[in-house]
Amino acid sequence: MLPRYSKPTHHETDTFFLVILFQTALFSQSETVSGTYQLNFEGSNGIYNETLTLYSDSSFEFLSYKKFDGMHPPESYTHGKGTWELKKNIVYFTTTESALDSKHTLDLNNTEARFSTKSPRAKSSRETPTTLRVFKSDVEWLVGRNLVKE
Repeated sequence: MLPRYSKPTHHETDTFFLVILFQTALFSQSETVSGTYQLNFEGSNGIYNETLTLYSDSSFEFLSYKKFDGMHPPESYTHGKGTWELKKNIVYFTTTESALDSKHTLDLNNTEARFSTKSPRAKSSRETPTTLRVFKSDVEWLVGRNLVKE
C-alpha cells in the first residue's frame, strides 16, 4: 500500500523558502567578494607584487613577490593560505597550523580587510575599483595595503 500524500503546512513552506533565500544570499555575497586582488609596484630598481586570491569556497591564497637590485637574495617569495569570511564588508582571514608548511609560511590570523565596491545604487559613470584594504594584521607590512580586484 502506498503512503498518502500530505500537503505541506504553511510553516514547512515558509521554512523551506527562508533556507533557500539565506543560502542564495550567502552564495551571492561570497561570489561578489571572491576573485583575485593585486598590488603591483614597478620602480627603477625593481618590482613588488602582491596577489590575494579569494575562492568562492571561502579559502584563500596569498603571494608576495619582491625583486630589487642589490637585494640579497635577489628574489623573495612569501606564500600564505587559509580561509576567509565576510561580515558587514569586513573580510576576516584565518590560517590554521595545518595550512602552514615549508612553502606557506605567512600566518594571516588576526588580519582584517575592508571590502569596498561601487554601490549598485550609484548612478555615476565613474569607474570605482573593487578593493580590499588591510587595516589590521599581526603582519605589520600588510597594514595599509590596498589590493585592487582584477
